[in-house]
Amino acid sequence: MKQLFRVLTLCLLISFTSCQNESTDDTNQNPELRVVDGIVVGDGEEDKELMFNKSSEILMKSTGNASNCDYLVNGDDLPSSVSITTTAKPGSEGYFSININDSTDVLAGSDIPAWCVDVDLGLGANETHDFTVYSSYEPLPSGAFEHPENFDKVNWLLNQTIIGENSPNGLGAYTFGHIQYAIWDLIDDFNCNSCTYLTDPIGNWNSNGNDIAMGQELVNLAKNNGAGFTPQCGDKVGVVLIPNNDKQPLIIMKDLPEPEVCNDCLGKVNNITFKWDWPHDWRVRLYQRYKKTCYAVKIFDDVVGQDDLMSVSGANPNGTFGKWIYVYVGNCYYTKFKTNCSFNIGPGYKRGVVEVVSGTSTQGGELCEYEYQHCW
Repeated sequence: MKQLFRVLTLCLLISFTSCQNESTDDTNQNPELRVVDGIVVGDGEEDKELMFNKSSEILMKSTGNASNCDYLVNGDDLPSSVSITTTAKPGSEGYFSININDSTDVLAGSDIPAWCVDVDLGLGANETHDFTVYSSYEPLPSGAFEHPENFDKVNWLLNQTIIGENSPNGLGAYTFGHIQYAIWDLIDDFNCNSCTYLTDPIGNWNSNGNDIAMGQELVNLAKNNGAGFTPQCGDKVGVVLIPNNDKQPLIIMKDLPEPEVCNDCLGKVNNITFKWDWPHDWRVRLYQRYKKTCYAVKIFDDVVGQDDLMSVSGANPNGTFGKWIYVYVGNCYYTKFKTNCSFNIGPGYKRGVVEVVSGTSTQGGELCEYEYQHCW
């Protein structure tokens, strides 16, 4: 097996080193793909330090479509703890209304709707406690919840406009109580018994016989539509608040910033779509370096034709590409795209017959159109 790997590696190196190169730069974007004796001519800027090993030919799955809102979704910008006072139970728009005292001002506010995520424990109105703060998408304390894997479905549910909408089965209009019932059903291992605070005035839950069925409608809706849901810019993300004593943990919703129409490349590129602008079909492979090593990681491998798109996300743990994306056509290096935002890449930028049609950067969001600037 080791001998076979040496042969395969040698063949790969021979095929790459036999390719032809010619020098170019950003002012000459190579409108055509040149082929000499069946060999693609590269741009002369091949990275001599880029190394290929056995793992380089394994197509890496991207770490996901990171966005400039991920710092909140992942909990990076949330305070570690806050002080909370419950001002009403039930609240006007949720199971609780709460005031949050937060020295960072990220979560601070008054009359914030909040939901209970543990039916086993109690918490009344007009109580003040310290809570530890977590994003519902980061690892939560072991054993804190029976079904933490369902927080994606809870996030989906709380991102919908539910209160006041009518049941599709003609059972009535949804209230905050039906949402709370669904949250308990998704996260806990059993639901409420008396369900006293799921109505206002309290104690009228299921008096018409439809409330449990309506709560279950929302459970099924979340299970059918919310699996794998991740909030994007303009959505809301669930923030889990766990008290530092034996009280009920809560979940509130934090607004994520609205997506910008476009912005300059800021941080590093994390998603990009290329277009193949050539009338002939070729096998195209895209590589990046793995983390800060010299080893190549394959992120795209397919045969593409005229106007076909190649969409990729960064394979690094933070969802980025690093400094470069390398383009190989056939068995040969062809060109590379700078993706560390030191160059303001954007839709319309071309290297040879490969054109950027869209992309995002970690701190800037959607990339703006590329504008060529000539220095005199």
